[in-house]
Amino acid sequence: MKWQLRSFTDSLGWNIFLMTLGAVVYVLGYNGIAAHHDFVPGALYGFAVVGNNAVPALSLSRWYVLLNVPVFFLAWKGVSKRFFFLNLYSMLVVAVLTAYVRCDFGIQADVYSAIAAGALMGAGSGLILRTYGGGGGLDVLAVILNRKYGMRIGVFFFLVNALVMCTALNRFSPDTIVASLVMLFISSVVTEYVLSLFNQRKAVRILTRKGNEVALALTNVRKQHATVFSGKSGHSGNNVDMILSITDRLRLRSLEKDVFAIDPAAIIVIENTFSVIGGHVGPRKNY
Repeated sequence: MKWQLRSFTDSLGWNIFLMTLGAVVYVLGYNGIAAHHDFVPGALYGFAVVGNNAVPALSLSRWYVLLNVPVFFLAWKGVSKRFFFLNLYSMLVVAVLTAYVRCDFGIQADVYSAIAAGALMGAGSGLILRTYGGGGGLDVLAVILNRKYGMRIGVFFFLVNALVMCTALNRFSPDTIVASLVMLFISSVVTEYVLSLFNQRKAVRILTRKGNEVALALTNVRKQHATVFSGKSGHSGNNVDMILSITDRLRLRSLEKDVFAIDPAAIIVIENTFSVIGGHVGPRKNY
């Protein structure tokens, strides 16, 4: 059953569906809310908004495509063909939707608009980033810079967004810039939240003197993977095992109950994880 689900989520059709849905949600957030308040988004879309404000004769969607062209040209041999073409597809869908989707959610206050637009655009970005592609040319460039020069992807996008806002300073009011920063912050938080919804797990460390029994209960009864590390207590010098396992929130309490039924003196350390990939837990994203 897990193998079948993994095959489905790895399929091209599922990835294209998520990218299309994410693009729709993203554009609804911008065209339906942000555009009516002149908010400036991040990355190349933000540069396209600034360019469109400077030269309105060229539509926003055309600005977005033109800015992506040189980036995709440089990136042709820098990443896998699948990653390249999925990014290209995402960029074209966003451009087409930007040109033809017209709506207004009617939110008047700038603060509420920044929150709502950031939430929608962040949700759209999160859906797109859960695929084996990305949101456009800058995602490709970010991966190339990370591979060749070790630049962290988060740092790259921070610098890009800072440059977008600096470029927008001369063309937009300070109130609009501040509201845009609020929108970007909300968007980044929601993006991470959406990403974690797809692959959020709990990392569980169990310290026990009955390591073999606990490990067998996890692997044979609960059908979870477990790794046992042998150690020694720093206080008493007695042998103790540390078991590392990955679970989810729904099964966490029953895991605690099973462990304490075997060893009431066990210590359980639970950590939130942003993403767990590889092995039998989650698929890797190959660029």
